[in-house]
This record gives sequence, C-alpha cells and structure tokens, in this order.
Amino acid sequence: MASRIIPPFAGPLTPTAIEAWLGLCEDGFAIYASTKTDKSPALDVATKIRLTGTNMQEPSMAAWWSAGRSEFLKLTSWESFEKMIRSRFLPKGFKLMALRSFFVCSQGLRPFLEYVADLAEARNAAGHAAITSSVYKLQLLFHAHNMLVLRIMAIPDFDIDTITFDNLVALMAMQWDSLVAEGSARPSRAIASAQGRSAPAVAARAPLSDAEKEQLTAAGACWRCRKTPKDPKWTPHIGRTCPGDEAQGILPGRDYIPPSAAPVKREVVGMALLSLQGGEDQPDQTSLRPPYPDDDTSEDEQPVRHVAGGVLTVGDSAPRARLAIPAYDDWSDQE
Repeated sequence: MASRIIPPFAGPLTPTAIEAWLGLCEDGFAIYASTKTDKSPALDVATKIRLTGTNMQEPSMAAWWSAGRSEFLKLTSWESFEKMIRSRFLPKGFKLMALRSFFVCSQGLRPFLEYVADLAEARNAAGHAAITSSVYKLQLLFHAHNMLVLRIMAIPDFDIDTITFDNLVALMAMQWDSLVAEGSARPSRAIASAQGRSAPAVAARAPLSDAEKEQLTAAGACWRCRKTPKDPKWTPHIGRTCPGDEAQGILPGRDYIPPSAAPVKREVVGMALLSLQGGEDQPDQTSLRPPYPDDDTSEDEQPVRHVAGGVLTVGDSAPRARLAIPAYDDWSDQE
C-alpha cells in the first residue's frame, strides 16, 4: 500500500531531493483521498506519518525514523512531521542559499538547456512561493548569454508579460541553436553535449607570474596549456593557437585550427602583441623555432636569409615570421 501512495526515498540528502520527495508525499496523500472508494480507509495523521517514515530508505533518515518513531506518531499533523524532517536534514539557512543559487545562476558559455535545468533546480529548492512566475521568466531571460538576450529582445512584439515560461524556454532554445550555428556564440560545449559527451568545465587556473612565463618560454612551452615539447603528442604552438586539453577543461586558443579544418594562410607583420587572458598573450617568438634538445644553438645564431622585397625570413625549418624591414643588398655592409 505504501509504495502505491508515496515513493521510497533513498537519497541523496540534498535540499532539492528532499523537497521534491516531500512534494510527492503530499501529492500521494491527495490522490489517495480523491480516488479512494467508500470501503477504503481514510488516512489519519498517524498513518500518514507512518507511511512517510517507513519509506525513508536513506540510511541516516532510516536510523532517525527508527530512533524517534514513538515520538513522531504522537504528532497532531503530518505538516509537523514534515517540518521536523526539514529541520533535521536540511542545512540551516537553506532557503537563503537556494535563493542565492537561483539569483546568481547564469548561462555563461554553457548550453542553454543546461542553464534552464540548473535554474529550475534552484527554484525548486527555494520553493515556488518565494519565486513567482514573473521573476522566474525575468531571471531566465536576463541571465542568459548576452547575444541570446539581445536576439530575444529584438523580436518584434515580444512581450515578457504574456508569454508563458515554457514558450519562453522553447523560443530561447531555438534562438540559441541559431546563434551557435551562425558562430555568434561559442559552440564548444554545446556541440559536446549534443553529441552525448560530458563537456568539461573551463579550468580555473591562477595567472602566470612573469617568472613562470620566462621558464615556459625558455622551455619552448605553451602559456595556455603549460605543456612542454617533452609531453606526449606535443605539437609546436603558443597560447592563442593552443589545441587545448579536454581532460583538464582547457579550451582551445582563439586562433586554433583543428587538423580537419581547411588550412588558413597566416602572416605576422611587425611585433604586435595581444593582451588576452588564458595565455593567449604569449609572444610569437616561441613559434619561430621549435626547440632542439640536443642543439645548443641560441636564437641569435639561427640562420638568417635576406629575401628581395624587404622581407626578412628567420629560421630554416620552423614556421616563418615575416617582418617588414628596410631592404639591404649586403647585410655585412650595414653600419
């Protein structure tokens, strides 16, 4: 009988799971009361409490029920028992923590539906009474990806007051897929989720100090993934051309081109350096010449060839860096 009225609870002991289960208990009691026949017994307070307690299969909850059964059955309402469950197994201030989780939840670069699921979980933990439908829709919209917010607000006749939450989710999901397809939003994690793989979170790493940058540069390493030529499957690269590391949650650099992509001709003119986060401000010098472990030749001793047209090419076998400089017919005569 118990299993037909309320489901068992096996954990986990999280606010969301406990609140969801208590809601199912209330639903089960209500359904039983509305569908029972004249011959079916009514559920009194003690029976409701006993049904709830005997369905606590999570070990710590089961021990708590067993130790206090006789006292619990003396309560005058099931709501009093429900309050005791919350007081015992939910952390202090969980309502405020749930509200905080709801209001700080944002999409960032995540897939849109993942953001929707997290927002719904936070709302369920806080309680629907604390977060109205209007607040729910506004939070969903304004904490989404910036490009997605602009796309939705640009829709003619869009009315946040009249659209239902489910229709808003469907509309934003469609627009997000469009942004990803157009390349207006970074699709890396969205693609991984669509293919059924769990996408790693972006790694949070402390910024490199100047000394660490010098050490990595001396070793011919990358400032972004911080790998060196001694690491397995190393390919020469710098921060902005870094292939990333999925296992460590390191996304590829902004100029990384996958091997399957069409080659793009790139030319570096001058010595312009970009100041970007994640190691993408690494100078190009590390890409001029791959390190030779058994070669003590310094960069100053690399072969230099003059090419007509005022272009200096540095290095024989490494990718070339082309610098716009004055042309000289004979470098040895330069003063």
